[in-house]
Amino acid sequence: MIVWVIAGLLGLATGLRIGWALVNKQSLVSTAMILALGSLGLVAALNWPPLTLLIDTTLHWPNISMGLTQLALIACAAGSCVMITTVSSDRKPATIRKIALAQYGVAGVIAIVSFASFFAAGQQPEMAPEEYLRATLSSEGNSLPWLLPLLYVLLALTLVSWAGMRYSNRSRRGRALFVFTIGIVLIVLASGFFLLRAIWTAGPVGVGAAATLLGCAMLVVAAGSLLPSVEDWFGARRELRIISPILKELGRRHPDIGIGVRPRGPLVFRVAERMSLISDALFLEATAADSTRRLRVDTSGSLPARDDEDDDSDLEVPAVSPTAQARAIAEWIYAGREGAAEDKHADFPGLGWLRQPAEYSDREWILEISRGYRQLAR
Repeated sequence: MIVWVIAGLLGLATGLRIGWALVNKQSLVSTAMILALGSLGLVAALNWPPLTLLIDTTLHWPNISMGLTQLALIACAAGSCVMITTVSSDRKPATIRKIALAQYGVAGVIAIVSFASFFAAGQQPEMAPEEYLRATLSSEGNSLPWLLPLLYVLLALTLVSWAGMRYSNRSRRGRALFVFTIGIVLIVLASGFFLLRAIWTAGPVGVGAAATLLGCAMLVVAAGSLLPSVEDWFGARRELRIISPILKELGRRHPDIGIGVRPRGPLVFRVAERMSLISDALFLEATAADSTRRLRVDTSGSLPARDDEDDDSDLEVPAVSPTAQARAIAEWIYAGREGAAEDKHADFPGLGWLRQPAEYSDREWILEISRGYRQLAR
């Protein structure tokens, strides 16, 4: 049961990566992640005794599922290594692609040699995966087919662990990379224990303990891979609640702004689409308000005519805190809603007030304005 939970989580993570790759442009990183997660899920599935027996019986070679497990471990190490080197490299795309192909080529050669060594060792009686490991990684068994794949997995995933720890940070993706790297470190430890068992038959840790550690490592890798999607979903739900009041009000004022086909896909895409609607509506509101103010000034004659320097200064970001700037925009929108009291009227602060401060992205600025409007609406 635990094996299928691990395989299911890894399969879910692989499916999410495949879906992301279909929605976005396929890249080396996406392909490498799909290969790494899918191969690790295959390792978990191949170690479920009923499936192991079915594969061995179908292919008419006892314990061949263990040979396939070696190939899956090599593919996981190769995909993880390509992923981390591609992310951390600042070389040209053509050079990165050549490096990735070279890494896949090395992994392919090791996989062929390992599989050939597995068949060269001859057939053995049908055994459960853990029993097979105990038999082959003992003084009476033939541990040679395990040496090369375990050594490659150990070296490749050590590189992944080092790079993963180096590039982990407090961002959403950085946290996921940290959890993923912890899982890779556990796989390195489990591979090291298996390798020591193959070389030194006594070994500091038994096969059962090393297999349990490998299972825990798979769970941590799956958690690290799913963490961005989980955080994106909860973050998108929270952002939808924040922007909902101002989106409803601006949608009432500009019903034509949302005409068209709504995008399908992850929730974060729909949040981004609604934020673009808010941005467009704010621009229309600000343009109309600024034109009305200019017309009122020109016709009344109470203020001097504005020259080009005044126009430029009107577009400058005001010297107030970003929170106060966003609050002023929110109050202006809130005062123009239907049924608002006349004494609550707020004048348009100016086009410069709509421009986000340097430390804010477009998305963060829309969220800040929406947050101020939501507080007023409460």
